[in-house]
Amino acid sequence: MLTVNNPKTFDWANMSLSDCCEGNAADSYFTLKLFNLIEGKITELGMDKIISKLIMPSLSTFSQMEYEGMMVSEDKLKVVGHELYVHNIEEEDDLYEFDQVKTSDNLSSNNDLIEILYTREEGFELYPPDRTGKGSPSVAAPTLKLLLEQIEEELKKRG
Repeated sequence: MLTVNNPKTFDWANMSLSDCCEGNAADSYFTLKLFNLIEGKITELGMDKIISKLIMPSLSTFSQMEYEGMMVSEDKLKVVGHELYVHNIEEEDDLYEFDQVKTSDNLSSNNDLIEILYTREEGFELYPPDRTGKGSPSVAAPTLKLLLEQIEEELKKRG
C-alpha cells in the first residue's frame, strides 16, 4: 500500500512511476520490519504454537465471513434486541430504588450521572477515578467500569 499524506487530494493519475516504486518499496520495507518485530514477540512470549495450530487455520473461515458476511435471522435479532431493551429498562428501574437517585433524575444524562455519583450531597459522593479533557468528572463507560471494580474491591476488603 503506497503511503501518501492525503489520499483524497493526492494526484494519482500524474504520479511518476519512480515515485510509485519508491513508495511501494518503503511500504514493503516497513511492513517486513513490523512483521519481524511481531513474529519475534510472539515467539518470545511462547505463543507461536497457538498461532500456528489455532489462529492460522481459522483465518480462512474468518476471511470468508469478512468477505461474504454472515447469515443472520432478522426475526431472531429482533427478539434478542427486544429482550435486551426490556432487560435494560428493568435494570434502570432498579436504580431508582436507591435513596440517592431521585425519580426526576435522567440516568441517560451525563450531568445527572455526575451529580448522582460525585457531586450531590445526598448522592453517592464517590471520588471520580477519571476526568474529561475539560476537567469534569467522567461518566464514560471505561470510567464507570473502573469505578465498579473499585467498589467491588472495597466490598471484598470489608468482608
